[in-house]
Amino acid sequence: MKFIDSNHSQLLARAMDTYSLRQRVTAANIANIDTPGYKKKEVKFEDELRRVQEAGKMSRATGITPRIVETDDELILEDQLIEQSDTQIRVNLVTRSLRMHFELLKNGITGINR
Repeated sequence: MKFIDSNHSQLLARAMDTYSLRQRVTAANIANIDTPGYKKKEVKFEDELRRVQEAGKMSRATGITPRIVETDDELILEDQLIEQSDTQIRVNLVTRSLRMHFELLKNGITGINR
């Protein structure tokens, strides 16, 4: 069943996992905004994905694992809220792409296009 569990669907699943992690990390940043000594955390994923894509090795993209890194950047509430909104938009995009992927599979199997 390689056509169901394709590189495309695996990459979208990895992206969804990453965005779920990013939402939790951003929520933790917001919750700890006034905690003395707390360091801002970020989830790194897209940069590595871009490097793999530019190298023309998208078959390796499913092996990319998101990383949580601490930064010395100032923790600003507005920036975290923007990050949260951006992540939600990305979740919506991946959800739509997954829905379309499985709709195409369904149409190919059943031969019915509604």
